Amino acid sequence: MNIQKIERTCESWLANREMTGGILIVRRGHEILYRQTFGHADTAARRPVAFTDLWRMMSMTKPVTAAAVMQLAERGLLDIDRPVSDWLPAFGSPRVADDERYRGEDPFLNRSAFTPDSVRTVPASRPMTPRDLLTHTSGLEQGPVGQMCGAFRGERQTLADVVDHYAAWPLDFDPGTQTGYSPQAGFDVLLRLVEVVSGMPAEEYLRKNLFDPLEMENACFFPSPEQLSRTVALVRRENGELLDVTKEGEVYCHLAPLGSSYTAGGAGLYASIEDYDRFTGMLASEGERGGVRVLKAETVRLMRTEAPYMMIRKDPALAGSPCPPGSFGWSGAFGTHFVVSPVDGTAFTWVTNRTDLNGSSSYISAKMEELVFGD
Repeated sequence: MNIQKIERTCESWLANREMTGGILIVRRGHEILYRQTFGHADTAARRPVAFTDLWRMMSMTKPVTAAAVMQLAERGLLDIDRPVSDWLPAFGSPRVADDERYRGEDPFLNRSAFTPDSVRTVPASRPMTPRDLLTHTSGLEQGPVGQMCGAFRGERQTLADVVDHYAAWPLDFDPGTQTGYSPQAGFDVLLRLVEVVSGMPAEEYLRKNLFDPLEMENACFFPSPEQLSRTVALVRRENGELLDVTKEGEVYCHLAPLGSSYTAGGAGLYASIEDYDRFTGMLASEGERGGVRVLKAETVRLMRTEAPYMMIRKDPALAGSPCPPGSFGWSGAFGTHFVVSPVDGTAFTWVTNRTDLNGSSSYISAKMEELVFGD
């Protein structure tokens, strides 16, 4: 890790208007190797970013949801290979899209006439399981039909309401037969399972079983007015400038509408980088932080080997990545990113909030991997 190169690169991103601000924390096991803030929390440069600022973690919510599911599995309360319908009966008769209108080179040509109940379907070969959802092999929201169903997500007043809508969606393929990224639906269903199995509202379960034990003090789904005042602006880059698109972005990313209680298990987490670094550190230490164990070591090993519980670098050279083999992590749509190397326990958490960085395809995240793990 070349600290001077990290700082020069981040300063160049600021000068080129490629980000308003960001923060990096690098650790090895329990030891912090580097932590630094860069830039400002808003486009007007009124306030420098701070370690206590909140960021929209987007899909970096998913590893948190997965950890909660695996805690319940460890306790014998949830079998990840049983049908989801054992807990959520609405998923008891899954059907798979079998409709030539939504195949071919441009399956979205008939989008204007699309509704979930207009798709021709056949019965699924088997029910979906929590393991299917955890590994993005359920068929739910994993192809053109599922993507078009996204416009029929309902009013998003509660997680239970949203998941009931998902149960009526045709699957894009039979569970377990293919893979495809589920941006939101799959992990919403998983977090609803956490509610049903634990008997607690999702955020209460996460608070008691992950956030409090890991001292993730600001991690939440429904920020208070004071927390919102510390939430960084959401930006988009256009014509070499960064535009504040916070209000537009909140709608785009399907976060909870004001006044609702929809806990979005796939994308709804707000957290400071210090909060998420504690979660990253727990994974780097195989389930334990500060003497507090929240997952068994063997559970973390499963999560980092059975793709895609996590984004795993089995052969980094093929991807042009400098990360050590076996490194794992996840990304958020707005530029948040973390990576853990089991080889030596080195891990980093990076945050920025820009809507056009394309999540795991973010060039900034890829460069940060090079800066942390390269020469």
